[in-house]
Amino acid sequence: MVNRPKNLEKVHTRLIFNLQKFLELEIDLAHINRDGRANLSTAEVLEIVDSFLNGRGLRPSDTKEFGDEVCSYFVKTDLFKDKKYKLVFCICSDKPKTIGIITLYRV
Repeated sequence: MVNRPKNLEKVHTRLIFNLQKFLELEIDLAHINRDGRANLSTAEVLEIVDSFLNGRGLRPSDTKEFGDEVCSYFVKTDLFKDKKYKLVFCICSDKPKTIGIITLYRV
C-alpha cells in the first residue's frame, strides 16, 4: 500500500492521459498552497490539470516501488491562460484510475 498525505481533495473526472481513462484526482491542496506560494482552489487545479493532460501523453520522469506497488511520477510545465505552471503528479498501481496531484505552481 502506498502511503498518502491526509486530507487529500478527491475530485471525480473523466480524463484521458497516456491513452488511459482516469476517473479521479487526489489533490494535495495543502501542499500546493503551502506558505502562500499559490492560492488555487480545487476547481482551478482541476481546470489546469485537464488542460495539461487530457488527451495527451507523457513519459514518467521517475518511478518508485512501495512494497508490491509502483508509482510513476511525472512533471509537466505548460501555459494556462498565458501563465506558465509546473505540475508534478503521480499514478500508482494501487489506484490505477486515479491521478495524484502532488504540487502545482506558477513558474
